[in-house]
Amino acid sequence: MELPRIPFIQKIRQFSSYRIGYVLVIVAAALAGLIHSISKPLLDYSNVNTVAISPVTLAAVIFIVNGLFFTPLQKNTDSVRKIGRKNLLLLILIGIAESAAVITYFFGLKESTAANASILTNGEILFSILVAITIFREKLQKKELPPLTMIILGIILLPVGFDLYHNEMKVSELVYGDFLIIFSGAFYALDINLCKYVSNKMNAKTITQLGSFVAGIFALCLIFVFQIPFEIKISQLPSIAIIGIFGTGISTFFFIIALRLIGAVRTILLYSTTSVFGVIFAAVILQESITLSHAFSIILVSIGLYALRNRLGGDEKIIHYFKGSVKNA
Repeated sequence: MELPRIPFIQKIRQFSSYRIGYVLVIVAAALAGLIHSISKPLLDYSNVNTVAISPVTLAAVIFIVNGLFFTPLQKNTDSVRKIGRKNLLLLILIGIAESAAVITYFFGLKESTAANASILTNGEILFSILVAITIFREKLQKKELPPLTMIILGIILLPVGFDLYHNEMKVSELVYGDFLIIFSGAFYALDINLCKYVSNKMNAKTITQLGSFVAGIFALCLIFVFQIPFEIKISQLPSIAIIGIFGTGISTFFFIIALRLIGAVRTILLYSTTSVFGVIFAAVILQESITLSHAFSIILVSIGLYALRNRLGGDEKIIHYFKGSVKNA
């Protein structure tokens, strides 16, 4: 008599899993959106009450913190010896690419605004598609051109054009910062594609942990070579911990779990709300002014991402990569 209830129970469990997945990806997006507003004051030289941290120094500390955060999670996972020389070399390239991306982003954020950064960081989506087209020879269908154009308008032309207009078409420090943030997307795209390449050889925790340590060491090498001051106050450590543990580590982990629970397409679309959270946090935490340009940019990018949802979420490699990483967690 209990057998007919089994499908009903399974549906309830599936519904609960979906709800958990939706909550996790929204929380992940919100935590990622915090990075812009929490990082900006740490890099701001105009704050006389504290010491401005160098973008390279901040990146080094964040990566080391993130690597340490994932170290206790490395139970029964890949050892360095089992990885192999080729994959170890790829992990080194991943770390360098990620370090270059974050350092470039921090230099841009220092000159730009947190609200702009929330939108401009979506540039990695464009660069990822360009890498897929140029390197992996993926074809861009005609129906994908309009939404891709909308994304380009929303991410680059509208926000940068708005800043150029208000600076009388001069490349001011604000506009220069915008370009650096966009350029950081190229390094992020390289990082993503390298991760996808090694995804069938090791799980996400190994890639994240070792990649973070390599990125941190690379940033420390830059500090040593260019004699960059390593100045951090104790009062700044909580903000750095929030960025490294919550904005990067926990956000990534929740994103991975959501991929398994609700699928790649839903996860990617919901995670794109990072821009919305970033703009809101910039207004609430930093009291930055939110313009119609920001609103239109978010709308254009959101519509474009929804139209390209199959391309962004249909890569079987990245789906199996994230699913396998959660299964082995």
